Amino acid sequence: MALLTTPAAVACLYTTVRNIDQAEKYFGFLPPHGRRLACGEELSFFGEISERLMNWGTPNERAKRSLEVALAGDATYSQVLVIKKTPSVHLYDTTLDETKILDLDNATLAAADPCWGQYSSSSLLCDEVVAAGPEMFV
Repeated sequence: MALLTTPAAVACLYTTVRNIDQAEKYFGFLPPHGRRLACGEELSFFGEISERLMNWGTPNERAKRSLEVALAGDATYSQVLVIKKTPSVHLYDTTLDETKILDLDNATLAAADPCWGQYSSSSLLCDEVVAAGPEMFV
């Protein structure tokens, strides 16, 4: 089965997890309906992993507990999963009129442009449409 690759233009909107166990494992809480990952295999999916454990706004307690045990282990099981990355935090700087994300490189945290491109409210094309008025669409 061929796995879909994450488009680079929206990679900052995806979560990536990795099986660190020495054996293949089944993770019932991974989207879309559980996934089997080989040793060292990674899976990327859209959104934040904790949001995937919600059932119409209510946490799925069984899936939540399974994720917690997979990540941290417990008295019976050892850790078998790591979260390599989650969707980037998008922050709007009102002084600079720009949206930035947090980027970590070589243990240094810095602001960077989002994966989907730069944003400044002063450069919106829709502002030109609003200024031109409805006659633009006639």
